[in-house]
Amino acid sequence: MKKNNGGIRTIITAGVLLVLVIAVAWTLKTRDTKEEEPVQAEVQEPTVVEPEQQPEEEPEPAQPAEDVDEQIRQEEELATFVTDYDSEPLLSTTPIKYLSLEVGSTEDEIRLNWMSPSAATGQVSWYTVQNGDFQMVDAECSASQTMPGYYVNKATVTGLQRGMTYAYKVGNDAGGWSPEYKYTVPDVDTKEGFTFLVTSDAEIGQDQYQEEEVTVNDWDKVVTRLTNYVPEAQFLVHAGDQVAQFGNAEEYSGFLDHLGLYKIPLVPVTGNHDVANDDIAEELGYNGGPFFYEHFNVPNRSEHYGMSERDKDGDYYFVRGDVLFIVLNSLTAQETDTHEDYVPKVVEKYPDTKWRIIIQHYPAYSSVKRYQDQMDPWIRKSLAYICQDNDIDLVISGHDAVYSRSYFTNRNCEKNENYDYSSGATAVNPEGTMYVVCSTASGSLYQAATPNENIVFQGQPEEPMALQFDVTENELHLQAYTVDNWTLYDEYTIRKE
Repeated sequence: MKKNNGGIRTIITAGVLLVLVIAVAWTLKTRDTKEEEPVQAEVQEPTVVEPEQQPEEEPEPAQPAEDVDEQIRQEEELATFVTDYDSEPLLSTTPIKYLSLEVGSTEDEIRLNWMSPSAATGQVSWYTVQNGDFQMVDAECSASQTMPGYYVNKATVTGLQRGMTYAYKVGNDAGGWSPEYKYTVPDVDTKEGFTFLVTSDAEIGQDQYQEEEVTVNDWDKVVTRLTNYVPEAQFLVHAGDQVAQFGNAEEYSGFLDHLGLYKIPLVPVTGNHDVANDDIAEELGYNGGPFFYEHFNVPNRSEHYGMSERDKDGDYYFVRGDVLFIVLNSLTAQETDTHEDYVPKVVEKYPDTKWRIIIQHYPAYSSVKRYQDQMDPWIRKSLAYICQDNDIDLVISGHDAVYSRSYFTNRNCEKNENYDYSSGATAVNPEGTMYVVCSTASGSLYQAATPNENIVFQGQPEEPMALQFDVTENELHLQAYTVDNWTLYDEYTIRKE
């Protein structure tokens, strides 16, 4: 028992000592805390500096929601600016080559052009997707003068109706058939208004900065974007220099073999690289020939006016709504006054059209120094006579690889300064003609812009460009875009009241 009682006492003693140690430690901790509190209380508040001594930095303003939306939109558009890799092999699966779709004389007509290894008459298989109506249209077939062993086929399909989608293929059983493509007629009444697009100088093969394949892909991107973004467009103008060398079969394939061009009619214009003359034929080592005309089937082609030295292509015209379009061959070997005879003959056929537009490759007012010296004197004066004498509202050209828009000018090439020419402005009942030059659509060549006293707006964005024109009863509205990000570069409106 004594031994057990001693153990109990030992445990009790140890417990008491432990409690005392904890109490002492708590007391010391409390004392230290209380001693620190006065020191914290004595800390001074920060000194306030007057604004003039140390201005506070203002927070950056938040980016407006609309700017954020626009940035997102542009990023999304850039992501869609890609090459249509499906288009290149489509025609190479058959012997049919160089299929092209051209604008008709009127809106219920469309024209097709292709080459086949068969001497038998080619045909167009054409049916309406909505109701299954079908027609087989024969082509005019002749041996090619530029491609041995092939035959040129030209066909015209009529009876088109707005808003209808048509599936078509070309060829024959002997020479093979092309793949089937689809074309939708825009569902608009052209008398009330319509949209058309303009490109220029794809110039496949020029390749100032890059390989030809890159240029072909860039041209494909432009065509794909235009047909996707502006499906309401009635047609696509290409204002000359489709290729770099008039007889190069590979370059013609690079220009024509694109899916986008199978679903919008083309308005091709003769450029200086598209036709031969004696000097160029000798330089390239092969003869010239009707390369331009064998690749395109244009409406109302003249057999007397606008004849090149080697390629007897000719001027042509067509009508859409209340607009008369006259396409001139500025590469003609004939005298310049030939066009002064031709244009009034066409205008006389359509005297009541409200808008009249001339399209040709060479510009009247160039933005390139060497072109100003070489061509301006005769091109400018001839067009000035034609435009004023025939009430021409607008002249569309290419060639420069620079974008420009002119003053309204008269028969003496004098500029009319009585209008607001700033981008986005409107001219009401202007006197004179405006000249617009479209820059390159492929980026194969960019040239420096040189001031011209008759040009009011010019620029070199060093990006592929395209123009959109919206025509209404009273307005002709121009919008110039850099195509890679679909950015508006310039716009202008002509209004008739």
